[in-house]
Amino acid sequence: RPHGKVIFLELGVLETVCHVLDPTPVKNCTVRPQHYHAVKGDCDVKLLSDEGIDKVVASKCHSDPDSVEDVRQNCLKCPILIPLNDPHVVQSVEYVLHKHNEKQPNHAYEVLEISRGQHKYEPEAFYVEFAIVETNCSAQEAHDDHHDCHPKAAGEAHIGFCRATVFRSHAALEKPKDEQYESDCVIFDVKEGHSHTHLIEHHYGKNIASPGHNNTVLDLVHSHNHTSASHESHSHEHVAVPVVEAPVAKREAPTEIPHDHTHAAKLCPGKIHHFKV
Repeated sequence: RPHGKVIFLELGVLETVCHVLDPTPVKNCTVRPQHYHAVKGDCDVKLLSDEGIDKVVASKCHSDPDSVEDVRQNCLKCPILIPLNDPHVVQSVEYVLHKHNEKQPNHAYEVLEISRGQHKYEPEAFYVEFAIVETNCSAQEAHDDHHDCHPKAAGEAHIGFCRATVFRSHAALEKPKDEQYESDCVIFDVKEGHSHTHLIEHHYGKNIASPGHNNTVLDLVHSHNHTSASHESHSHEHVAVPVVEAPVAKREAPTEIPHDHTHAAKLCPGKIHHFKV
């Protein structure tokens, strides 16, 4: 039995605009507004607290996007999430990546994962978010079938994240060729030993889906810290957390306030409402 105190937490978490591979500290990541069809989640966490050090020993999270009704209630024409494997989403991602690689003659990137797809209106378009990883090929070599292009090893490869809008009709059946588009791709410089190296290795397994539609800090295995969160975080099961009633201690208020320099303990700020649900 480990030393220390075991603490059970039930957490409500919200999606941010930062991808899990983004080295930006979580506290600096903006919560995704509700009208962008945000994702929210619930987590059961088991902590071990020993001599002032808290360590996550297990966690299980389940995440879901807000209902379409909640989004439509305040914004009738706001873009709604569509499946990540929707042909328009996949084709839009491939189209934008091709355009990006054309501007990088010495580097060729491939899709690491698609994390968000939305259908927009007026004008009709598809909004996508996706992570990219540097390969061992140049842009020219990537078009040559004789070259075996594959992602560089974790710690050597540059990782990037792209947000893009491709303007095309939902009725379009052919792959985009000369469609107008807007894109913003940011390349992160993640080195070996960086706290995110384990995340890159985790996401190299392309069959593993991340929580929160793959793109958000929603569970503890993807949190930007050095905790040892269990990979049970990917499970959609719920943990039955025992409820323990805390003993009530009766104390009398002091008649005189001591004149010392002890600072009062900060009170819990309570629930933070990022938007009305």
